[in-house]
Amino acid sequence: MNSYNFNIDQLNQIYSKWNQENIKLVDHGDFVEIITPFVDNHHDLLHVVMYHKDNQIVISDDGYTLNELKTYEIDYKKSTKRQEFLNQTLNSFGVKISLDSELLITINSLEEYPTQLFRILQCIIRISDMMLTSRTNITSIFFEEVSNLFEDYDIRAISDVSITGKTGNANQFDFIIPRSKKKVEKIIKTINNPTKEAYKSPLLSFLDIKENRSNSEFIVIANDDNKIDKKFLTSLANYEIEVLRWSKKDDWVKELA
Repeated sequence: MNSYNFNIDQLNQIYSKWNQENIKLVDHGDFVEIITPFVDNHHDLLHVVMYHKDNQIVISDDGYTLNELKTYEIDYKKSTKRQEFLNQTLNSFGVKISLDSELLITINSLEEYPTQLFRILQCIIRISDMMLTSRTNITSIFFEEVSNLFEDYDIRAISDVSITGKTGNANQFDFIIPRSKKKVEKIIKTINNPTKEAYKSPLLSFLDIKENRSNSEFIVIANDDNKIDKKFLTSLANYEIEVLRWSKKDDWVKELA
């Protein structure tokens, strides 16, 4: 292992110089804009603002972060997992959400400015990770919400089940609710984004196993937080595959038990 002789004073000078060159302050009169070297998901520099309110100094993202989530159609208010992630992140960094959807942190004196600036920046960056969520992971979040619903209602669902169909291919299903004395087996697929083409994957899987599971019910749970395309509904209905809307879960969940 190599040994390095660091000069602490030199390191401090280098860091201070980097800080001065990379963090820019712009005075807009009633607020100061802080341009940082950190980048968002568009690779643009992160900006925050600092202003006085109620005898306190406020550092705010000016609503940028949560507005970006909306742009990406990521609704943290309707997702338990995202809400938990958001709240945990805010609590970790001491950041709050204003009525205008700003992420903000308040400080009592300018001496706190460097520390609190980096706290809110770290918070913004972590929350922005939700925007990097791939379609697969977004789908996974919806799957987890359905799974949690089943647990809340004590529905004996088996998750991630593979069934070999007539073609010899293994078809993956999100849930199977086993047959009981009063009810038939239910085989379930969850679809987070029910576009006009999204019916194809569940339909092919259901058709592949239909011959061997003729006494089973085939069900799709569709996330209608995203608009359900009419073709999605009619294509599945033509093959007697029931589509359950997530927004109506209180109406149908007890029937699955």
